[in-house]
Amino acid sequence: MKNISAKYLVSALFVGLMFAGCGDDSTSTFPAAPNTGAVSSSSVDQPQSQPGDAQSSSSENIASNPVSSSSVLAELGSSSSSVETSTPASSAGEIPPGTEFYTFETTPGVLALAPDDDGFYDAGDVYKAVPKTSKIAFVLRHSKRSKNNTGKESQLTPIGVQMAQTLGTKLAGDETFYYASTDFVRTRATCENIATGRGEADVNVATWDGINGSYFLTVPSDTLDALVAKRGGNPRYIAQYAYGVPYTNAAVAAVIPAYFHDFFQRGNQFINEVIVANMPSWKRVSVLVSHDMLVAPLIILVSKRTVDLKIYETANHWVNYLSGIAVIVDEAGVVTALPVRGDSVGWMIPREEVDEGV
Repeated sequence: MKNISAKYLVSALFVGLMFAGCGDDSTSTFPAAPNTGAVSSSSVDQPQSQPGDAQSSSSENIASNPVSSSSVLAELGSSSSSVETSTPASSAGEIPPGTEFYTFETTPGVLALAPDDDGFYDAGDVYKAVPKTSKIAFVLRHSKRSKNNTGKESQLTPIGVQMAQTLGTKLAGDETFYYASTDFVRTRATCENIATGRGEADVNVATWDGINGSYFLTVPSDTLDALVAKRGGNPRYIAQYAYGVPYTNAAVAAVIPAYFHDFFQRGNQFINEVIVANMPSWKRVSVLVSHDMLVAPLIILVSKRTVDLKIYETANHWVNYLSGIAVIVDEAGVVTALPVRGDSVGWMIPREEVDEGV
């Protein structure tokens, strides 16, 4: 069976992992992305936008050069007894008919890329295949963290450090990257270690609440935690939301639909307004590191629900560390989004992780 950590540690015990969602506090709007002031090496000229005016919850000043407030996203159409509940119109059941729900491409097109058996593209292969005239933004889950601490101060484990640096070697090249993370130690450290693996020294990692883990939520993540902590945990209900599967717990089903934004509209908004609109102010390649609560729905979105992160069907089958999406904008302005993995496998079974005693 595939295992995230086996290749990094030869002799260790497999134990259960505390499986709380590793996101952060919620905001339904998001601040402008930090601007590096770098001149793009790409001929891509996408409009910039500030898709919200909320200030970051980070103590750092992250928006000294805010982007302008123009829109690139066209208006989109609109243990209890088991029940079947309604979910938002574009989130329920199969993918709705029509193309209005996807404002970007979901196949590699002319790029010489093929997914693995699980539907993920290798992040290093994507980086090498994309022409220098295109821009890329990787949105990734952080690397392996301490299993005993899911708070903001949680550190990467030794394996987590090695994983991030190994991904950096896959992304090696003669250009510098733009890095941003949430205000968590583990997300910042992931960026720093990817940069180390690339051979970049003294990188500046911007802190940006625009990629916080609760992006798809209409409520703070603590509110969701309080509802589902003893009913299967965040990942189960985030997965059911993203796949459009009815909630079968009556107590949850009565209130949880209001906790989430419309899946397709919110996902398209992220691709277009959070990523594409800000790419002109970043370098040609960007690495944005967040949490599973953001990354898992994005993977499900860009794979058109074909990637299997159905933890509600397969116990603890969830998004791997360093998995996420790649958003590519070519010189003609065509936007493509693909599910990617930074490790050897895109999904994980947390209970089978190596316990590093951290």
